[in-house]
Amino acid sequence: MSTQQSLDALAHERASHANTRRLFLGLTIVSAVGMALLWAKPHQIDLHINPDLRAGDQVMVNNGSAPVPNPNVYSFAYYVWQQINRWQSDGGVDYGAQIYNFQSYLTPRCQAQLKGDLEARGRSGELRMRTRQITEIPGLGFQDNRVLGEGPAAWNVLLDMQVMETFRGQAVKDTYVRYPIRVVRFDVDRERNPFRLAVDCFGSNKPARIDVKDSAVSGATAAGVAPALLPGLSDQPASALVQQPTNAAGAPGQPASAAPKQ
Repeated sequence: MSTQQSLDALAHERASHANTRRLFLGLTIVSAVGMALLWAKPHQIDLHINPDLRAGDQVMVNNGSAPVPNPNVYSFAYYVWQQINRWQSDGGVDYGAQIYNFQSYLTPRCQAQLKGDLEARGRSGELRMRTRQITEIPGLGFQDNRVLGEGPAAWNVLLDMQVMETFRGQAVKDTYVRYPIRVVRFDVDRERNPFRLAVDCFGSNKPARIDVKDSAVSGATAAGVAPALLPGLSDQPASALVQQPTNAAGAPGQPASAAPKQ
């Protein structure tokens, strides 16, 4: 082999090695970019399915999170709030136990408010040997206008409930109350709260009594038929389950006189 042929073969081999290095470098860059994109994608998807899913409905997922349909928000608020207010045999024991059992579905602020209400009711003798239950008023169940959005991560849910209490088997309370329950996204402990939602008590609102004449129970609306408009409120407001008046410094305080708790 002549010298020229040897030089040509060496140049060809160098060019081949250079092309191999470029190909390897390109594959490395593409792999790194692909891995970075995959890492940036959400590893879990928070998906809430509307129970009234119709043909052609779509669920939009953004950054691993999908909008929560109004029926889901309403049912979550209803279930948690009903359980918090379920004192099966003795409110002095059951109320605190329910707050503890459902702490994963309550914001820290709401837990503090409920514990304060627990202590206040205990001092005033409104717990011992009392039972309590709240239930949805027939005909005044879910409607879209009962779930008021505060953006993609918070809602106000209007629950029209019948509140019943007994003391040693004797009925001591039977009234209708609208609870403005605030629900927020709450992705804190997915093992204990897979819904990633929490009840934030009443937010800046407070419960109010409902005029009986406006409820389906009074015969204004046939049972099981949702009214076109939400019922009106009584002129006599119900006190909040958790009293939140403010003193001169703007901190929570206790009023000098309070209406009966609901």
